[in-house]
Amino acid sequence: MNFTRIKISWIYKTPLLMLIILTTIISLNSVNLVSEINLQKSLSVTPINTITDLIPQDMTQQSDNINLSRLIFEIYFDILPNDEDVEVTAHYTYQNEGNTSINNIINILDVNTVLVDRRLSSIVVSDSIGDLYYEWTIINDDHIINISLREPINYNEFYSYTISYLLEDAIQKSFETVQSFIFQWIITHHENIEQFTTVVTLPSKYELSNQSALEPNADYQSVDGKRFEWNDYDINEFETQIWIVRFQVYQAPITPQLPPKKGAWYGMIGTFFLGLLIGGFTIFYIIKSKTDIERKVIVETLLSPPEKEIIRIIKNENGVTTQSKICSISAFSKAKVSYYLNELESKGIVKKERWGRMNRIRIIDHSVDKAYVKQTE
Repeated sequence: MNFTRIKISWIYKTPLLMLIILTTIISLNSVNLVSEINLQKSLSVTPINTITDLIPQDMTQQSDNINLSRLIFEIYFDILPNDEDVEVTAHYTYQNEGNTSINNIINILDVNTVLVDRRLSSIVVSDSIGDLYYEWTIINDDHIINISLREPINYNEFYSYTISYLLEDAIQKSFETVQSFIFQWIITHHENIEQFTTVVTLPSKYELSNQSALEPNADYQSVDGKRFEWNDYDINEFETQIWIVRFQVYQAPITPQLPPKKGAWYGMIGTFFLGLLIGGFTIFYIIKSKTDIERKVIVETLLSPPEKEIIRIIKNENGVTTQSKICSISAFSKAKVSYYLNELESKGIVKKERWGRMNRIRIIDHSVDKAYVKQTE
């Protein structure tokens, strides 16, 4: 009797136990399957390369850049003397080649350097009038700037704007030599560009490390060796370029100072007397100029309005003209012009000379000749 009860109890419990075991196995397999699917998804993510892929879905103007053609892209890197940061100023010029007006431009900032810990800050977006409103989004280390334009860009119109920002911790310190540094910049273009210019400027405390410090060689280098420029044309989308600038703290050459030779004393004495001579002439011309100015003020104060008008006409004729031309320009009568010319001649300001059948008038007072005589009203 007891054996029968035990057997029946085992029969009822066995299916329940099997059901629990089966459910546990299925659950474990499901968890493993989901984990494997998630891992495959994370490993199968393709890199984002185009502007359309990078633009978030909530940006309503995401199709605007399709109609834009980037004509000019100029980017300037000013390396700061703190051995760490770089100021970046980028100028863009676009043309609207579509049939619809454009209110927003989406721009991807190219801030890829050799260092991973770089940071971007202090963004300012502006055009020729002033600052522009923008939204800043970071996706997969790409800095996306959605710029609201001041006015829509219509078909075939051009528009230029500037984005400036600070690239922090962008300078790599080199241990090859003492106080040596490297700035490396990498760009993969997201658009076709007709003209592309890169400019790197070193502050006065730095100089290039050696003759092969630039990669590639610059198209232009300033005389002081602090500014380097590269120019490229017809850049294709997805094209990648790399620049490397190796520099170090400037070390001024030491020139040994030799004691002056015996003949140098004669040169020093001659220089002293030459300085006295030049100083004397300078004082003379200063006094003369001051005298001319005072003479000009006195003469202009004493001149009557018709006299000033006549002098102005002569000055406009390069200091020499005829009496008849003064009459025609001033609309004064011949008698009036003759009277005031006699007055000016008596004051030693002008001189009348016979020139064929006409009288030629010229200014002989240099202080008045250099002065500006206002036109009479």
